[in-house]
Amino acid sequence: MNLRACVKILPLGLLAAGLYLVTGCDHAAALNQSTANVKHITQTEFEAEVTRATNTIVADFYATWCGPCQILTPMLDRLAGGYTDKLKFIKINVDESPGLAQNFHAGELPLMLLFKDGKVAGRFQGLPTEAELKARLDAFVAGK
Repeated sequence: MNLRACVKILPLGLLAAGLYLVTGCDHAAALNQSTANVKHITQTEFEAEVTRATNTIVADFYATWCGPCQILTPMLDRLAGGYTDKLKFIKINVDESPGLAQNFHAGELPLMLLFKDGKVAGRFQGLPTEAELKARLDAFVAGK
């Protein structure tokens, strides 16, 4: 990672550390919970939920210790509510599902993979702004 990338990530790391201190240790455990809009799955559920799926899926690969992931999780949950009829949202903890992390080269987190008919149709890494994420999801739904 070059110095410019480190400088961009540093404020996010500080924000995530502050978030962790303010919310306490339970915040990390909360990342592993399904919400009304985003379903937490494990490696054993992946085939049924993604590989054999005929719908379009957004998969968030994250880790509880990842600061940018802690910021992305609530953002993704908020946005997912607007796509319930178009996209299915899932999240995968890379520490719980290391085989999936390895298969999909989830070295840098957060990583979102877009699946269409069980195959990867798009990939974006890092922490986008909410507007950037919405624009990417809109483009994916529109088939661009």
